[in-house]
Amino acid sequence: GSGIAPIRSAIESGQLGVSAPGQGGRTARLYYGVRNVGDTPYANKFLEWEERGVEVVPVVSQPGEEWDGRSGYVQNALEEDGVPIPRNSGALMCGVNGMTDAV
Repeated sequence: GSGIAPIRSAIESGQLGVSAPGQGGRTARLYYGVRNVGDTPYANKFLEWEERGVEVVPVVSQPGEEWDGRSGYVQNALEEDGVPIPRNSGALMCGVNGMTDAV
């Protein structure tokens, strides 16, 4: 969860060049991995980020019974979702080596 701080800065800077939903243009998806739901810094920012055009996909590696979202690891969620046009895609990554290497 601590790796989200530089990503938060990038999102909130407005420099990503993404459009709000329904506006057309460039899109972005944030795979936000945490150990458990209680370890989710900036969860209160998710709606704001979505309004800025960043789809937030929380992924919890050790979910409790209260969690009904994605579980596992971000690299697996990204692999499951795929990247529609890889040559037109970019990535901002911050996290442990195993995650960044796998992505």
